[in-house]
Amino acid sequence: MDTKNGLINFSLFIFIFAFSFVFCLDALALPNAFYGVLALIGFIVSLAGSLFNGVLSRRDGEALSLWYFIYAVIVGIVTVWYLTRCGTAFGWW
Repeated sequence: MDTKNGLINFSLFIFIFAFSFVFCLDALALPNAFYGVLALIGFIVSLAGSLFNGVLSRRDGEALSLWYFIYAVIVGIVTVWYLTRCGTAFGWW
């Protein structure tokens, strides 16, 4: 993967993360299950895609792989936060 495609993929993942974060805030503020599911799918796609592209970039020796892994850590933290908020809202713990 060349650098131009890597940057386009990275910006696409940031775009998906932004929409997922807005959907998760709306799902937590109002009991809207559809937005909650969309947010969870967006977080999972962002996390899996960034890890996959990070591994491919590292294999090719690109410097962009570090950015993909940092992004994956940030998305993972926000996903865990969202899941704990959902668990609290549903009364699971």
